[in-house]
Amino acid sequence: MKELDLRAVPVNERSPDKIINAWKELNQGEALRLINDHDPKPLRYMFQIEFKDSFAWEYKQQGPEVWIVEIKKIKAAAPLSDEQKAKREELKQILKKLHEAKPEELNAVKKEAQKYFREVEPKELAMAEQELIQEGTTRTEMKRLCDVHLEVMKGNLGVKAKKLRLPASHPITICKDEHKIIKRNLRRLKALAEKLKQAGSFEKAKKHLDILKELSHFFLETEKHHAREEKAIFPRLKAHGVIEPPLIFEEDHVEFMARKKVLNELALAENKGDYREFLGKISPVIEFLTTNLTDHIYKEDNILYPMAYETLDKDEWKEVRKKFDAIGYCCFAPADLKKKKRS
Repeated sequence: MKELDLRAVPVNERSPDKIINAWKELNQGEALRLINDHDPKPLRYMFQIEFKDSFAWEYKQQGPEVWIVEIKKIKAAAPLSDEQKAKREELKQILKKLHEAKPEELNAVKKEAQKYFREVEPKELAMAEQELIQEGTTRTEMKRLCDVHLEVMKGNLGVKAKKLRLPASHPITICKDEHKIIKRNLRRLKALAEKLKQAGSFEKAKKHLDILKELSHFFLETEKHHAREEKAIFPRLKAHGVIEPPLIFEEDHVEFMARKKVLNELALAENKGDYREFLGKISPVIEFLTTNLTDHIYKEDNILYPMAYETLDKDEWKEVRKKFDAIGYCCFAPADLKKKKRS
């Protein structure tokens, strides 16, 4: 690996051309290790403009005094053929139709969309969505549109995702195994909401409130799951030119964290005052999490993870796993990690 330490170089001599030329001299698969005293984010934008999807940018250290980045040279994606371009344009047009359809037209448009969605791959769907955002669709609108077209293609996506069989030690398998535990606790939380309603008072709900504390703590701990996606998988997807889908998932994570904190605050609050008022505050939070987090998990299992598997190479997944281990786990320790600890 080639290394450039810019800290001792005068600021006016830190030419981006010098860094870019050093990177150009690398063979495919090699990386340039850049050490700096500030975030070289502007350089990353230059790489995105000039080299697009032929580099992978990974932060090894992010300040406050030292910033270390590895810029790997990777195989650029082949340009789309005319046929592929035409298919993507068709996909974008049907997505636009779903986006613009009036309520009375929506069912007919959904039926029309099914033939387009029957064979579409998760990455192709994500890239079509990305192009629509780049053409002016807001992320907020795209998230709403995702819910509509996800409903149309749920069956097909589920079949494709099940075909992706990976070892238990693979980061995608680890994430999906955690999802199973998170979904189980979301079902417990939903059932608990009904029991809280039926209890009618803090006194009668005491046992349920204890379970609520346990679950609220669990959901705060699941932030490690999101942190691993955001710090280990998403940067690599962005380096490959898959930018908008990770940004949409990151926005979801921020919203979920805000609701989890409210859930935890209400669970830990002193159980006094008006029980109906308590229910009025906590019921919408539970409803939001059990509905939206369940949908979010479905999108990750069936769109994000298959797309990531298709995009990243084998060596990158090894680095992703190292970062996973460094960040830690929320619901369980992977079997191979437990075996290492025992030996």
